[in-house]
Amino acid sequence: MNPKNALDKLPFSSINKLNSLVENRRAYTLHDFELNIFETYEASMSVPLEFSELVIINMIQGKKVMHFQDKVSFDYFPGETLLLPEYTKMSIDFPEACMEEPAQCTAITIDAKKVDEVVNYLNEFYPNRETSTHWSFQLDKFHFSNSEELCRLTNRLFQVSLSGDMHKEALADLVLRELLIRIMQLQGLLVLEENTAGNSSVFTHIKQYVRENITEKLSVDKLCKRVGMSKSTLSRAFKTEFGISPIEFVIRERLKYAKKMLQVSKSVKEACFSAGFSDVNYFIRIFKQREGLTPGEYVLKH
Repeated sequence: MNPKNALDKLPFSSINKLNSLVENRRAYTLHDFELNIFETYEASMSVPLEFSELVIINMIQGKKVMHFQDKVSFDYFPGETLLLPEYTKMSIDFPEACMEEPAQCTAITIDAKKVDEVVNYLNEFYPNRETSTHWSFQLDKFHFSNSEELCRLTNRLFQVSLSGDMHKEALADLVLRELLIRIMQLQGLLVLEENTAGNSSVFTHIKQYVRENITEKLSVDKLCKRVGMSKSTLSRAFKTEFGISPIEFVIRERLKYAKKMLQVSKSVKEACFSAGFSDVNYFIRIFKQREGLTPGEYVLKH
């Protein structure tokens, strides 16, 4: 089974062109960023790695075990992304890499001026009025699962970077800007999903209301009434802050609750209705679409 929102595999190096069997590197340098493709062909432990710029790391094939200073080590698989500040020291294990199934990952290093340019532009022209916060990367949310949008944009950035298109610099710039915005939005959503009892933003109130009424019918009208906002204003605020609609947020909260119920009750039907879904077939369909496996398969796995 393919991991959820895994990126497309990139062409591997020819064996006769390998400089190393561990973290063999190919680099594609553009004006504001560099795409590095790493391949490892043998099991290896404690491989050091560090970048001098902000870096987006994507696992394409295989498995890594990531070790950082002052952080718990974790397994790293396709379908996941890391966003790390400059000069972050890493130590990496490749427990399963071999010639038949090499590990492949990418590292997109981004010039600090480009990062500042995108963040400053957003803060000037698209300020977060509802939360009075500034656009920025949440570097404590450095490890996250790919969304469909992140998957699409990252694949597109790979495609442009490896192409011979005479306009590749302009095309890559557009894709990179959107990718950075989507990462900030996704990180903002991760922050919202945490327990932020001291946060009195509109979004926190909606989150609490949704969680307290997860079994009920929850319409945009109800959410608007709860926070005293019009439909258009609330929808625009969600789209700006997180890149999703209010109803999409409700669906994600329902699925998150359903997964907890599946682990406890092991009943697909009970999880469905407890999470506020009114139709079991729809629940099974959307669960598989979002999670990459059916509720029944999720129960067996957990």
